[in-house]
Order: sequence, then C-alpha cells, then structure tokens
Amino acid sequence: MSELLQECIQYFKEEPGLSRLLQKLIERYRSLGRIGGSVRLNDLKDYEKEALSSFFRKDYIKQTSATISFSAFEQALTKTKYAELTIIEIFEAFEGKKIQTNSEQQLLKERQKQAFFNMLRQEAPHLEKWLSYIEGKGRGTRPFHSLYEKDRNELKKLIFLVEQALNGLPKNGQFERLPIFSQRITKNPHAFDLDTELGRAFLHALQFALHQKGEWRVIKNQLNTEEINEILQAFHIFRDDLLNFVTVIGVKGWNNENVNETMEAAVNTKTVLNLPLREVLKLTSARSHIGKRVFVVENSGVCSAILDRWQLPFCPPLICTHGQFKLAALMLLDLCVKEGIEIYYSGDFDPEGLLMAQRIKMRHPKHVSLWKYTKSDYEKSLSTKEIPLEKLAQLNRIELPELESVKLALLKTHCAGYQEELIDELVVDMEKYYLANQ
Repeated sequence: MSELLQECIQYFKEEPGLSRLLQKLIERYRSLGRIGGSVRLNDLKDYEKEALSSFFRKDYIKQTSATISFSAFEQALTKTKYAELTIIEIFEAFEGKKIQTNSEQQLLKERQKQAFFNMLRQEAPHLEKWLSYIEGKGRGTRPFHSLYEKDRNELKKLIFLVEQALNGLPKNGQFERLPIFSQRITKNPHAFDLDTELGRAFLHALQFALHQKGEWRVIKNQLNTEEINEILQAFHIFRDDLLNFVTVIGVKGWNNENVNETMEAAVNTKTVLNLPLREVLKLTSARSHIGKRVFVVENSGVCSAILDRWQLPFCPPLICTHGQFKLAALMLLDLCVKEGIEIYYSGDFDPEGLLMAQRIKMRHPKHVSLWKYTKSDYEKSLSTKEIPLEKLAQLNRIELPELESVKLALLKTHCAGYQEELIDELVVDMEKYYLANQ
C-alpha cells in the first residue's frame, strides 16, 4: 500500500463524520456490482454534518439527511490530495481486503456447489442421475440444498449412507422390515425413520429410481402413507407387519399348494379376521370362497353394517381397508387379482375418497370396478358437511373419466357424501350377485 493510500485511509478512519458514508458506498458497490448510483444517510449527527460540509464543500448543517452519489464523492475526491487514487483502491484499503460484489460472491458459491456435486458424482457414480436431479433443484430436493447451506459435510455423509442403503436393498424376492434393514445397513434401527433427514432422503432416492424406470409418474414433495408404503414395497421393504393389517371375511388363501388353515377356519365359521401383513406375506394366492368377486369397503362401520344385514346362509367375500390403503390390503388384493377375482370397491364421496377410488382402479384397471360411485349415488349420499376449499383443490388430481361427473358435482356443492347412506343398496347388490350365480 502506497504512503498516499495509507494516509487517505487514516484520514477516513479518523474522521468519524465520513466513516458511515464510506461504509454505505461500499455496501452500494457490493449490491450494484459497479460504481454508480447514490446512498442516503439518515439522522445525521452534528459531527457528520460538519465533516460532509467540509469534504463536499456544501452546507449540510441544516439537513437531517443527505443523499450522496458516487459521482459527487468522486468529484469531491479530485479536489483533495488523494485525487490520483481510485475509488476501488480506497474501498479495499478501508475494508482491509479485496471487495467482492454480491454477484461475484454468488458466482463463487455456485462454482463451489458445482464442484461439491461433481465430487459426489465421482465418488458415488451409481447415483449420478439422482445427484444431477438434486443439483438441478428438481421436485422434493429443497431439503438437500438446505442441508448443504447448513453443513455440506453432513450432506455428503447423508448421500453416501443413501448409496450404501441402495446397494444393500433386499434381494431374491425377500421382504425386510424397515427397522431391520436400517440396523443391517447402519447399525441403527431408527436411522431410516421417515421423520429423519436420512429417512426422507432415502425415500426420495427410491422415488426417483421408480420414476426413472417409468413406474412412478411424478416425483412428489409430499407423500401420503399409501404412497410411502407402495414405494418401499417396490423395493421389498415394509415398515410394520403387525399393525399393518386388513380385515377380511369370506376370503381364502394359499401358500403354494397349502391352504391357510386360519383363513379356511374363518370362512367355515363366518368369522371376521384381521389379517396382518406378516401373514399376508406368507400367501402366494387368495380368492373369494364363493364366486369370482370380492367386495371392498374402506369404512369399518359400513363393513360391520353390511354383515349385520346379510341374509344369505354363507358369509360374503368382503374386505375392509380401514381408510387409506395399507400394504396388507394392497398385497391381498394383488393376490386376488392374480387369481382372476373381480374387485368391487366402494368408498366415500369426498376428495380423499375419490383419490382412493382412482388409486385402486389405476392399480388394476381391468379387474377393479367402482361400486356405487355414480353422480346419482353421490346425490343419494349427500351430507351437509362442507368440504374446505384447500381440500377441494385435491380434486384437481382426479383424472379418471368415470369419476368426472362426481368430481364436478363435488366442486359445485362443496359437500361430502358418505357410503353409510348406501348400505342397504350395497347389500342388495351383493346378494343379487350371489343369488344369480348359485
């Protein structure tokens, strides 16, 4: 630093009336990225008024604020002995370091981030496409970028643990519980819990893998329970095999050639059976004990009411999912479909109910029939319960043509319809089918 520059900086630092001005000019240069524009000083102190008046040779004594441009500062500087110094020289000497503009800082950050992801791609080449998707800020990747800003070393560890998990997925058609899988991969049974950063990252990687194979249409920021279970199931992982259950009556199951004796006994005694996923996983096939049809409802009260009103001497093949489809219900229905069984599904008339109906229909379009899901059925079941607007917005996800008329009716009335109003008609439909096929 030249003696003249040292003297100049000493002058500005020892003159308190000009320090705030210089700091403001430096801030303006950083944000603008060039010399230009002006700054404003509010609530001027008396010593600042005197210093500004002396430096700019203009009376600021009566002013409470001042707007000063770069050009005015530069012009005033030319009338001092520091005229040969540039503004940037003065700014950087005043700061004691090279000044980077905001745009320069942002460019540097972007280059550092790019280098970070390049490093990850080199060290985890099997994750190249997923890492590029994250770097490109695809759907559901905001948590990764937040973690990068917070602690990039933690993000690096997280990515490598996900790679380790993907390399260690269950093989040979074997299923594994998520806590057991987690213990095997990390020695911590809760490492991949879905309320943790690692658990959510693992689920995102699985979702991305399915999307790449064309088995998952849209990568989502938020997933419901059924979607989470379906993603894990696709890689032979499930979260719970005891609390995850489906209620059945009149359905038989087999493990290869061996009949499931518990299900057989339940049919013979007309007993309702809560079948946990643990037991469903043992089955290789399932079907109704009579006819080629299984009726499915999602509401336990409706299921029980149907049984109360059932008049035929044998129990009806009936499945209750208890709301959103659990993996146990989906896998049991998959086994029935494999045997050519027709699935007749009935649910409520609200956004969640229609989405469930669409989901099961799209899962098995040739084997699932939507049962009592017409506009007329909706009008019969119409309640006075108004659906909040934010929930009505979910109807935008309904794409199934046969649900279009119900969707439009819901958008018009804003009121839900409940299948409790249709119980008698459901029973009549079921009994007619079996009477006609005896």
